[in-house]
Amino acid sequence: MEKVSSTRDYNQYSLSIRFSSDGFSLSVHDELNKLLSIKKVSAFLFSLSEEEIIRLLMHEPELQVNCKNIRLICELDTYAFVPASIFTPEQAELFLFYQDKKDMPEMILYNELTDWDMVNVFSIPPALHAALTHMYPDVVLEHHLSNFFTDKINPNNNNCLQIWVRPKMMDVVVMTDAKPVLINSFTYRSTEDFVYFTLHILEQLSLSAEKYDVRLHGMHKLNDLQMNVQKYVKTVVYC
Repeated sequence: MEKVSSTRDYNQYSLSIRFSSDGFSLSVHDELNKLLSIKKVSAFLFSLSEEEIIRLLMHEPELQVNCKNIRLICELDTYAFVPASIFTPEQAELFLFYQDKKDMPEMILYNELTDWDMVNVFSIPPALHAALTHMYPDVVLEHHLSNFFTDKINPNNNNCLQIWVRPKMMDVVVMTDAKPVLINSFTYRSTEDFVYFTLHILEQLSLSAEKYDVRLHGMHKLNDLQMNVQKYVKTVVYC
């Protein structure tokens, strides 16, 4: 296995690699952050060995050239947000599996979100962690919701539901007075499910559909979701 060299000259581009259970996507941006290319590679990524993941990644030409900036973002369903004031690295696993049972060996990582005074603790398949650490030893692995907070959620957005939309999962962050009051994920199988969970959250938290915006992020084809949620919520925005 060949380790990616860190001694070559960096070019002006930035590369973002987003991993999920069904594969990974590659996004290349120029120095002005303009998207130059995006590509999806399908694979049962979480069931592959370290060697298989490295071979799969090294096959992609975008990964043969070092970029000025590289981000590694992993879409993972097991996570827990903890107030920074009570978090210690030694207790990371305890925080993560306080309610859920640990079913299989997992690597426990965390991202510190200093602007939000929180820590996101998450688990990642050991083989994926080993492969990425081998190839990019100096790059911090980001949980997708950590990336969501740092890149997509504006602290000045007061009362809203920020929803990161995945093919069958919706990650919901409820903001009240510019602070997150709920962070949770829900599995949906249809547009009706998506609308139900959105309205159920508003109802359970006693939030007004007139005063709370819904902001949709993530997938590119969200017109159907947006149109159906808009029947019940005053303002729905695709960000």
